[in-house]
Amino acid sequence: MMSAPVFIVCVADIRSRIKDDIDLSLNENSPQQELKQIIRDTSIAIEHLVLCAKKLGLSTCWVAWFTQEEIRPILNIPCDKYVVSLITVGYSDESPKPRPRKKKF
Repeated sequence: MMSAPVFIVCVADIRSRIKDDIDLSLNENSPQQELKQIIRDTSIAIEHLVLCAKKLGLSTCWVAWFTQEEIRPILNIPCDKYVVSLITVGYSDESPKPRPRKKKF
């Protein structure tokens, strides 16, 4: 991961769903239904990004092995935003053969 030339930080903004000026601190256990909606919407956008990168001959890796409390301070992301993933982008060092598919019944 650290050798990738580009990292794209994919952040969901709950303010697109909640217009009220209330204090919010989002994490993996936040109860807001809107959080689930923005994670879904951002995930769809991320997958489009990954598919476009593939079409351009680039390799990507979806990284989400972190908690909000760990990643936000590193990236200076406010607590009312939710980091959905980091996407590494670059040219792959390897070109493994496709894995065998299971036989259809």
